[in-house]
Amino acid sequence: MSAAELAREAGAIDAAAGIALLLGPWAAGRAGTFRRGFGLGLVLVAWVVLAISLVSRDDLEGAADRLSQPVWAVAAAAGVIGGAALFVLCVRVVLWRPWTWFALLGLALPVRVPVPVGGETRNLLLPLYAVLLIGLAAWIWGRARGRLEGAFESSTLLDLPIAAFVGFSLISVLWSGDTREAAVKAVFFYIPFVLLYRLVLAWWRRADAARVLVATTIAMAVPVAVLALGQYAARWTFWNDRLEQSNIYSRFFRVNGIFFDPNILGRYLVLAIAAAVAVAWLARTRGLVALMGIACAVLAAGVMVTFSRSSALALILALVIMAIRAFGWRRVTLIGGGLAVVLSAGVIATSQNVKHAVTDSDRLERVSEGRFDLVKGGLELWAKEPVTGTGLGAFAVRYEESLTQEERNRTRVIISHNAPITILTEVGIVGFALFVALCVAGVVVLRRSAGAGAASRELARSGTPDARGWAAWTALAMLAGIFIHSLLYAALVEDPYTWVIAAAGVAVGGTALARQPAVEARPAPTEILPSAS
Repeated sequence: MSAAELAREAGAIDAAAGIALLLGPWAAGRAGTFRRGFGLGLVLVAWVVLAISLVSRDDLEGAADRLSQPVWAVAAAAGVIGGAALFVLCVRVVLWRPWTWFALLGLALPVRVPVPVGGETRNLLLPLYAVLLIGLAAWIWGRARGRLEGAFESSTLLDLPIAAFVGFSLISVLWSGDTREAAVKAVFFYIPFVLLYRLVLAWWRRADAARVLVATTIAMAVPVAVLALGQYAARWTFWNDRLEQSNIYSRFFRVNGIFFDPNILGRYLVLAIAAAVAVAWLARTRGLVALMGIACAVLAAGVMVTFSRSSALALILALVIMAIRAFGWRRVTLIGGGLAVVLSAGVIATSQNVKHAVTDSDRLERVSEGRFDLVKGGLELWAKEPVTGTGLGAFAVRYEESLTQEERNRTRVIISHNAPITILTEVGIVGFALFVALCVAGVVVLRRSAGAGAASRELARSGTPDARGWAAWTALAMLAGIFIHSLLYAALVEDPYTWVIAAAGVAVGGTALARQPAVEARPAPTEILPSAS
């Protein structure tokens, strides 16, 4: 076993233990604070160890060669000094005005940068990691100076499910068939996103977080949608050579905006549409309603030119769930179900292509671009190792090993496009049970945050919008949209929006906090989402 593999296994164990201490149901007080602080320290050490394990000797030699040149050395020194100064400035600004951290977060969430890691170029959330470190450093600095209390010492009803699922997933690095890919998942997704979840909760009550996040998301998504429409008109795409080739031979020209894949662009715009609909529902002025209507029209047009079926399904599901909150499930079922039946029957009756796609399994497989083969292959892999799975990150290598040479030549994609199947395959029935428990707990917590009790029903009868309940329900709708999208594209746990939206849904509902010590913060505003005052 190589030193890198030993480091990955040690880092995975360290990270799992740290997350258990960080998210454990410790009582408030000095003992609980110490346990959580120690757990945070373990997580950070494990994060560094796992990141170092991904650095190869070639990477080190290449860096050394560059730094041996005076120009590169001076540039590196200037970059380090300038970056450190900017980092300290951002930390001080966040401590002074916590809402700025959420503004930075909203801007950084969708931005991905291509970086060579693990032998291939990956689109990583580098700006988001920087924002995460800024928020973490500001929190630690504020706690050390006695300016911040609570939040990290509090417990939420999602803590234990998150700790159990993520901890077991990290432990599965010990038997993973691809420890390098497992370390990539741990370093760039699992560990930082757990910290992101806790940081959103920690800073939430110290800022107009929902208002800032929603405004930033919509303000950024609209130009991205306009860019997508411009790409469609100019027949021009970025980053993705495979997409460019596919567009040459396809009847549909798909665009990707600032993202690598059109499906991720579609998912991002769907979340922005749900946020804009939520704002419009709570708006007190016609001007704001009209503004959100225009934004939704532009965003919907952007979704259309992605030709992403998974994004369309996500949008439909999110809007249906929001409509249930707004109009009641009986009306939505009668009207929505009736329209769905009539429109589906009309399309099937008038289009031979749709009819064949629905009734012909081979045609459906071609339309899905091999998704069913990937799902079938994942289930076959799980059947071989049903209890603990193949280990984190091992789906692709194990799936490729199961193919014949002829099948490998014909197969374009070996990464699962179904998040639950990937989880089942990689962490087995044990990890999948923990994943299901986390999903169920998330739905329960968000429904509780949405205010399903008598007080909320009284507000609904009086015609007064329940801002907090509507915000939590919107978070539930968004997460449902991401989940249905992940059934056809994956990226559920690996999507930072999953963690931020879950934390936001928990934070807006005080009933979702199991134990919350007193915090030094101004009272949360009555209005959760932006208003046009």
